[in-house]
Amino acid sequence: MRYLRTSDALLEVCAQARSAGIMSLDLEFVRERSYVPQLALIQMAVGDTCAIIDPLEIHDLSPLFTLVSCPDIIKVLHAAGQDMEILYWHSGKTPARIFDTQIAAALVGLGDQLSYGRLVESLLGVTLTKGESYSDWLLRPLSAAQLSYAVDDVRYLPVLYDLLSARLAQMGRTSWATEEFQKYDTPEPYQRHPRDLFRRIRRGRTLSAQGLAILRELAEWREREAQRRDCPPGSVIRDEALVALARKAPQSLDDLQRLRGLPRRELEQSAMELLQAVARGLAVTEAERPQATQQWRLTQVEKLMVKFLDTCLGALCQQHRLSAACVGNRADLEELVHRYRRGCLQIEKCRIVNGWRGTLVGRDLLAILAGRIGVQLDPQTGGMQFTSPPFTAHSDIAEDP
Repeated sequence: MRYLRTSDALLEVCAQARSAGIMSLDLEFVRERSYVPQLALIQMAVGDTCAIIDPLEIHDLSPLFTLVSCPDIIKVLHAAGQDMEILYWHSGKTPARIFDTQIAAALVGLGDQLSYGRLVESLLGVTLTKGESYSDWLLRPLSAAQLSYAVDDVRYLPVLYDLLSARLAQMGRTSWATEEFQKYDTPEPYQRHPRDLFRRIRRGRTLSAQGLAILRELAEWREREAQRRDCPPGSVIRDEALVALARKAPQSLDDLQRLRGLPRRELEQSAMELLQAVARGLAVTEAERPQATQQWRLTQVEKLMVKFLDTCLGALCQQHRLSAACVGNRADLEELVHRYRRGCLQIEKCRIVNGWRGTLVGRDLLAILAGRIGVQLDPQTGGMQFTSPPFTAHSDIAEDP
């Protein structure tokens, strides 16, 4: 294990990674103290070398950022989403060529959303310690236990990559993984556009169009205020309080004070700004109000069909030793039934009939809807049995039923 404190040492290990064409990566960071999460530690594994990069001492991390965005070098991570988001915020560079061991594990049938520790134990028989999970990684010096924990987070990634890559190839699912990993190669998931952030507030989905217009103004104000204060947006006002403000639409200080969940200090500091944001939302004309995210309005019969397809999806995934959760969810099935029932020519845009999902289950689900595949209970096994060959004609995906 090498502990890197200088730019020259970082350049050396980055050159080693460039030569190898593959590296493993993990981050330790602190979210709760600043607007952009603070990088506290970066762990790399290249060949037999495990390197701990100290971003508190090496201020120019551009050689590492260049590697992460280089499409010629494979980057192996576990549950890469947060790490890639944070590296994007610090570097402005879009990641490329990510191999996510959590996704790969799901695609070879080891389980959905498997933790790194469970995956290491399952494939390698090694039990990792968890004692340093909630360490303050910004404090120096780091203890021996912290360093050991940090190194373990990348020590086993190279062999996990080898094992999972081999299984994907053996099962003919390498292209599935490549398709899934592409989500990391676009900047959109990492960007925060203040005007659009209200869409990320889940509780806001129950609001009316007018409520959404108010929530949009409030969420934009909170984002800019968090940037100004250099703090996490949630520490300004929590999501639940923003939704309550949008629903109640207070128009006076007295109205504000009657609402629960607003921090007293924030109320004293920002009451006028909150009322102004509400007023801007109320002033939005009906035609310009944001609409709720698409929710499929289904009849009772269609809802029953969704339940039936959900069972079929589970049975199909079981045949392929896959978790249904990594293939599709209820919203996917609701969209499929809605579009199919209404003869929508854009049915091919449903996620579950596209790419590897379409090949694996999507076309069969369409064939079940169309009556081309029957379903029965197998009297011997007690399982679900499909009574005709899988439907494979791709052109029928977009047909008008």
